[in-house]
Amino acid sequence: MVEAASQEDGKASSFQAYFQQSRPEMLRFLPANPARLLDVGCGEGAFGKSVKDKFPNCEVWGAEISSAAADIAATRLHTVKRGDFLETIFPKGYFDVITMNDSLEHMVDTHAALAKVRSLLKPGGALIVSFPNVRYYQNVRNLVFRNDWQYQEYGILDRTHYRFFTSKSAAKTLSECGFKVEFVEGLPCPIRLHYRILFAAFPRFFYWMRFPQFAVRAISPSEQSSTSNQI
Repeated sequence: MVEAASQEDGKASSFQAYFQQSRPEMLRFLPANPARLLDVGCGEGAFGKSVKDKFPNCEVWGAEISSAAADIAATRLHTVKRGDFLETIFPKGYFDVITMNDSLEHMVDTHAALAKVRSLLKPGGALIVSFPNVRYYQNVRNLVFRNDWQYQEYGILDRTHYRFFTSKSAAKTLSECGFKVEFVEGLPCPIRLHYRILFAAFPRFFYWMRFPQFAVRAISPSEQSSTSNQI
């Protein structure tokens, strides 16, 4: 019983940590001097607070489906909207930056979510997305050599993920939704020496397998439809 309770406590702690991530590695992808930023899936607002600290004049909004996390985020950000992103009302064409740090894959309708993001961005506004990389070597190794695809509490195979992305499929999805992809960049993590040697020997084949996550920055088209002010 004690062991089971300990395991449950560990799961709860990991789940809570999911909402507390500040994601400092994503700050460098922001454009210079953003005026209004919306962080979709803001958790407890740690990333948004980092944005406020770096850009004191930036108005930072958050969108979060977890009420408990949103309550904490509301103490850190200028405005926080609670509830399902697709069902929540935001001012249209208001933001010059929207960030989605590992949140798009949790949405049932990816294309609808991206269409809404486009409507909320100013013409020429930036969308910055962090994706878990389904082609990460540990995931591929488990699938190919161990015949294993085990869902987990968090990570690439998070059991709440509705979609899985590679760098190519993520860029294609954003392009299909009308965004102009500026770049895709891997987010590195420590790798054991023998894997580093293998990847260096065959860089063309193994390049994207080195990264557990990757970031995409895309630009909203200059033309915006003239429908209602809010969506």
